[in-house]
Amino acid sequence: MKLIKYLGALVVAALLLFVFVVNFSSVESHFQCSGKISSEAGSYPTTIYMKLAEYRWWVGLWGDSDGALWIEIPNKVVEYYGHVVEVGDQLQIFNSPKELKGNFSTLSKTLAISTPVGFFDGTCTKNER
Repeated sequence: MKLIKYLGALVVAALLLFVFVVNFSSVESHFQCSGKISSEAGSYPTTIYMKLAEYRWWVGLWGDSDGALWIEIPNKVVEYYGHVVEVGDQLQIFNSPKELKGNFSTLSKTLAISTPVGFFDGTCTKNER
């Protein structure tokens, strides 16, 4: 009977730990970025929206990414960048662990990134949700 009680307590503790890890392993921030997109067809001003998920330190125990990033160019494209590496005050953004697509400065809030419609360069402001 004691063994069942201990196993039950162990299962409950494992479930609580799992819920904690799932719910608190990242912090999301939302940004509105104004700048310009440059491509072979020329350049034009645009506003894009960015969601940044920064992983907590314990995610590094099973993964090598410090976060993930999504950008939306309204009425054109939504793009996911699944590998973000923190280097000082910069976040290096990769499409895969080896293909660098751009960077985001956490200090100046500037974003420079290659998108499916061209290269975006601009300044971001944090949206409070």
